[in-house]
Amino acid sequence: MNSTPDTAVILAGSPATFHGLALAPYPKILLPLANRPLVQYQAEVLAAAGVTRLILCVHPGMREAVTAHLGVLPDSLECLVRETSFGTGGSLKEVADVLSGSAFCVINGDLLLGGGLAEMLAWHQERRALATVGALRVREAPWEMERIEFDADQQVRSIHRIHPAQERRSTLRPAGLYLFQAEVLDYIPESGYFDLKEQLFAPLYHQGARTALWEIPGYSRTITSVGDFFSANLEVLDGRMPLPAPVKVPFNPGQGEISASARVFAPAVVGSGSRVGEEAIILGPAAIGSHCEVERGAVINECVVLDNARIRQGAYLHRCVICDGAIIDGLTSLHEMAVMQVLGPTAEKTVVSLREHTRRNPAYMEGPLEWQTDAGVFYQKVKRGMDIILSMLGLIITAPIMLIVALLIKLDSPGEVIFKQERCGQGGRNFSMYKFRSMLNNAEDLKRELQDLNEVDGPMFKIMQDPRITRIGKIIRDTNLDELPQLWNVLKGDMSLVGPRPLSLDEMRYNPRWRDARLSVRPGMTGLWQVEAHTKVYFNDWIINDLEYVKHCSLWLDVKIMFKTVKRVLREALGLRDE
Repeated sequence: MNSTPDTAVILAGSPATFHGLALAPYPKILLPLANRPLVQYQAEVLAAAGVTRLILCVHPGMREAVTAHLGVLPDSLECLVRETSFGTGGSLKEVADVLSGSAFCVINGDLLLGGGLAEMLAWHQERRALATVGALRVREAPWEMERIEFDADQQVRSIHRIHPAQERRSTLRPAGLYLFQAEVLDYIPESGYFDLKEQLFAPLYHQGARTALWEIPGYSRTITSVGDFFSANLEVLDGRMPLPAPVKVPFNPGQGEISASARVFAPAVVGSGSRVGEEAIILGPAAIGSHCEVERGAVINECVVLDNARIRQGAYLHRCVICDGAIIDGLTSLHEMAVMQVLGPTAEKTVVSLREHTRRNPAYMEGPLEWQTDAGVFYQKVKRGMDIILSMLGLIITAPIMLIVALLIKLDSPGEVIFKQERCGQGGRNFSMYKFRSMLNNAEDLKRELQDLNEVDGPMFKIMQDPRITRIGKIIRDTNLDELPQLWNVLKGDMSLVGPRPLSLDEMRYNPRWRDARLSVRPGMTGLWQVEAHTKVYFNDWIINDLEYVKHCSLWLDVKIMFKTVKRVLREALGLRDE
């Protein structure tokens, strides 16, 4: 009865739409992940499990468009495209003639699966099941476990948070993956609409047919929103999606044309026929589709751009998805947005938020990225020891200087000598950072009035000739004496001598990937950005240097940064500037 399935049916369906808006004129199974269609990843997983025939069920009128994309599939797979129109179960009946009486698997067109089919098949055969359902565990966010108890008169009895052990509802949901024996087709009507989820499994159970449940243990993702599509692209680009043949994505220009003055940072892919103009920046993970135009000075930061899109001069896109054929006007700035097409004859484009307010799996979807660095336990302990010893020595040696600076600040302008501000440290923990006050006492109030004069991009605020800086403040800033009180932060363990500059969470809001990376280590008094790009005003330079440090932090790198810092401080104290 339980034969090995050699056929897989992919329920590809209609064009890729999310909440009534279109991302592309083809089904989700053809949506690009790092410029490779989703069907290519699924075909590799299926072929590794022994599948030799692939049947794609598409809506009427889509057969030609889907067939054109099948040239990338493994040669070992025989591929058929059928137009069906009677639901998920009805589609199986429509292709019953090619299922040839053997076992088969069914996959939804929005499922991205990393593997595990062989284990599912073994379980299916062990249970001698007629049908086995692949399932994913639902992980509700803590606030979704809160409940209000009330009586018949709507009077509130209590409010409490349910512990997961008290949850009586099923925490498994169907993933869109099934294993069927051919006999299951007998339970599906010869004609008419039929839905697998709603109409098949209740009759199977009540008639005593054996069914089984298989919780998918490895990687899987259902692309039910444009946010899911965006996250899946980042996972593939970053190499976090396991595959039978792992995909490594360094900078891959494909057959695109990249200007000599453009900057592209891996992992990134640029499709054939695309052009990246002068001084444009592409900061990975990013994917640019085929026949796209990225004009001069445009910045694409962690984005997915589909085919035939045009990003005009000076546009800034951060964590965005741009639909097929979209045009982004010059100097446009978008953050965590999706440009989609309104369904209808006008083909009008609209902009929506990339992130939804509710999620099926908030813990997985919204959790911070895990960052792997070269920092081992030995490195961390030695570095902490160096921080304690050097900060203590620094506080002792510079104590007379700090007393003089404190006196000068007090005589120069009214206000506190020490400026204290909440910053975000390792793991997102807040701490109070100390500096000598170098600005007027009402500097934060004046900042709102000076916002239009900001000379840096991103969430930061900086003016080279800031009018809020006092006379003594200019001197201690130029000589970096204003940062001496941070030695106390280092001694306490809030900071390190070397690390990313400490910021508030609000200042890191533009790039969560950068935020999560820099919060994986202690912030520092000096760092790679300070010694390599301190005078630059591009937010991307800051991101690149912080990511570089987090990925490659080591004692040798810390020592090099400290020597460069001393060199820079001495040059600035002597009035010398780097070229």
